[in-house]
Amino acid sequence: MKKQTMLISQQKITPKWSDLFQIFKNNYNKCQNKDILKKYLSKQHFYWTGSGREALRQILLNLNIKKVGVPAFTCYVVPETVKIAHKEVIYYDSGVIVEFEEIKKIIDKVDAIIISYNFGFIPEIDKIATLCKKKNVILIEDCAQALGARYKEKLVGGYGDYAFYSFGISKNIGFCGGMISSNRKIRIKSNNIFPKKKLIKVLIEILIAPLFFNKHVYPFSRKILSKELNKKQESLAYQCPKIAIKVIIQQFKRYNKILKVRQENAKKCLNKLKESQINFIKPLNNSNPAWLYFCILTDNRDLVTHKLLKEGVELGKMKTFQCFDENCKKSLQTEKETLTFALYRPKKEIKIITKKIIKVENEER
Repeated sequence: MKKQTMLISQQKITPKWSDLFQIFKNNYNKCQNKDILKKYLSKQHFYWTGSGREALRQILLNLNIKKVGVPAFTCYVVPETVKIAHKEVIYYDSGVIVEFEEIKKIIDKVDAIIISYNFGFIPEIDKIATLCKKKNVILIEDCAQALGARYKEKLVGGYGDYAFYSFGISKNIGFCGGMISSNRKIRIKSNNIFPKKKLIKVLIEILIAPLFFNKHVYPFSRKILSKELNKKQESLAYQCPKIAIKVIIQQFKRYNKILKVRQENAKKCLNKLKESQINFIKPLNNSNPAWLYFCILTDNRDLVTHKLLKEGVELGKMKTFQCFDENCKKSLQTEKETLTFALYRPKKEIKIITKKIIKVENEER
């Protein structure tokens, strides 16, 4: 493939240099922070953790259960964490958006069920919550990619018994760390202090991100990102450092603006692509996704990706998202067809991306 002098990256991150300045301020106030969090987290109790997967592990350690329902298509850390917590994984079939009918098939086989809001999209969570309550099944909402999303005007994270969030660098609010929200008090098992080397690494990544993702530099720097994504990531079973909490809280303060950018860009994509023959994930009625990513579906994924790269646009295969049960046909198809791009970016980039997608897809037809 001919070398690109310009390439619009699939990924974008939310933290800014100004967010990092918070680490030098003596402004840590637990009560004030809780009030800020309540705008997007609807539970009574909040617990900081070193990562989203550690938040899930802590929830499971507090539950005297054996079998946990997990979507067959999800981020690999979800089933991995369930196993680490010594629970049995029971997979249910799922595309990007979990279907109520698939939940009904396994509800009598599990003690708890995890509903993953993949890429920020929301299923019929009210019906799922009602079913779980009827069957006495614990509902855990995986809000790692859905901070601020709503279903029927109610914040996600407020439907189940527990919810967990991730503040990894590529999430809705990016840095490091995670959180549990619950109306029940839980006991956090003791954890080690977050390693300074890992914290410094995150700080450096944020500082260099504007250069790293610059469209003129990215043709070369993307190799570094690809190598990083292919590495096995540590579970980060640590405490969340106060430095990270300060940076995260600062982003919470402006999250309405971050969310608005994603929603406006999603609307532009929907309006532009609905006029074409391109297949893409549409939000369910009554849902207002977090729109972390826009997802298109194509049965020629490798070819489409290759052609878009030649056009100076990168779409991602989301390598951490896989099908974990080959008997689940919807999940298997979703893994093979899904391509994504982050929606927190300038409008001019959205215009270029949608234009190039339409061009490439038309060539395929």
